[in-house]
Amino acid sequence: MKEKKLIHQWIKKVEFLNRPDETLYKHRSTDILYTKWMSQYVLKYIHFKFHEKVLCIGCHGGKWVSDIDKQVNIKGFILDQSIRLLQHAMHLYPHFNYDISNYQLSYKNRKFHKVIINQRFESFYEQQLLLTELERVLKKKGRIILFQRKSFILSKQNLSQLIEHTHLEIIQSTAYKNMVVYELKHNIKQ
Repeated sequence: MKEKKLIHQWIKKVEFLNRPDETLYKHRSTDILYTKWMSQYVLKYIHFKFHEKVLCIGCHGGKWVSDIDKQVNIKGFILDQSIRLLQHAMHLYPHFNYDISNYQLSYKNRKFHKVIINQRFESFYEQQLLLTELERVLKKKGRIILFQRKSFILSKQNLSQLIEHTHLEIIQSTAYKNMVVYELKHNIKQ
């Protein structure tokens, strides 16, 4: 019985790893700087509780999710558009959950305490659709942490216009290095 289960799991993993890459966001070589700064910001200023469920989008190999896990034991869920990066992360950090997805996230409603987007928000192709899906999978008191480049013109107004159609609100914006980090939560008044 155990052998059949192992074979089934292996087949499932092979199917997963043979999927084509998705196109969630535009990737540039300069993103490496921003993702490094976002990782530093999250590790320094965001508080995590024991066994919180954390979804990371665009985690680039999973190293900093593992760093969070070393500080506070979290349940990490890693989502990226690149099978190669996910495969690398799977070998290094097998205790996390992995997925490659389009904008229809495969998670149940109200699953995550925190959603961290470690990719410039303006680089996502379908920002409105992404925010709607993140709102769906976010717990009532959960937080979405994302960033935009400081040089991005009218970034807070653009983000405010996007969240008008959701039940999310910006609760904090912080200038950090050459970017602005936003924290969003459910708007309880609506």
